[in-house]
Amino acid sequence: MENPHEEQQRMLLSRIVKNVEKLNDVLEDMNNRIQEINEYNRDIVILSQFWSNYNRSVTFNLESMQKLANG
Repeated sequence: MENPHEEQQRMLLSRIVKNVEKLNDVLEDMNNRIQEINEYNRDIVILSQFWSNYNRSVTFNLESMQKLANG
């Protein structure tokens, strides 16, 4: 005759293993999505740097033109 506690423990362990597998799948999916978001954010950072450099260049050129017009 089998031990009922042993069977219950085996069932609990099986449930734990299945839940850990599900959790692992969800975490893997979440990591992939975070990686995609980070890639998009990197593109936004690059665009922001371009825009900032463009803005500085335009400001410098406008100030230079104003000095030429006044001088």
